Amino acid sequence: MKKVVLLIFLGMIFTTKVDAKKVNGQIIYENDTIDVIIKLPVSLFSQKINYEKLQKKVQYYDSNGKKIKLLPDEAREIRFTYDGEDIRMLSRLNTLKNRNVFSSGTHIFLRLKNDGKLKLFEYHYTESNGPAINTESSGNTTVTGGTTYSIEKYILQKGNGELKKPRGIIFRKDMMEYFSDCPELSQKIEQRELKKRDLESIVRLYNSNCGR
Repeated sequence: MKKVVLLIFLGMIFTTKVDAKKVNGQIIYENDTIDVIIKLPVSLFSQKINYEKLQKKVQYYDSNGKKIKLLPDEAREIRFTYDGEDIRMLSRLNTLKNRNVFSSGTHIFLRLKNDGKLKLFEYHYTESNGPAINTESSGNTTVTGGTTYSIEKYILQKGNGELKKPRGIIFRKDMMEYFSDCPELSQKIEQRELKKRDLESIVRLYNSNCGR
């Protein structure tokens, strides 16, 4: 049994194994912008960016080659290009009130997907289902393997307001209230012309026609 649990534990570690790549980037402060080399955490196997780690801190090398840790509280934004894609991560006050998003500071870096009066961000976190251990009446013990998986959620922000995580179960009611300042958009959501899967279109419509 101990061997089985150990194998499951090791499997969970390897599925989250992180490598690193160096990419040119910029750090934008309140009154300054500096060019740096960012130590980018990526998945060892897929080579995809580990945004969950970047949300908490960024490691970079300055012009003297010194490695420095940057927390979201210390800068406004970081920018870099990876795999041909320009990426911006903005520092935001963490008002999500979710147990998955707490970090050592008050802010969090979030990837910007759509800019404007209404911003659309990506938020990444990990959920884990640990191994289940069942003991039968015969005394035999069975272990069901645990899994670890990444989750990506959209986050909204109007102007400098609080971050808003759309509520999946009551998405229509939640978004009708959130967009009460834009009757045209709220009506489309009420009539189910725009649904949860259309969130990017919702943001574009708001920025084009609302919030003036």
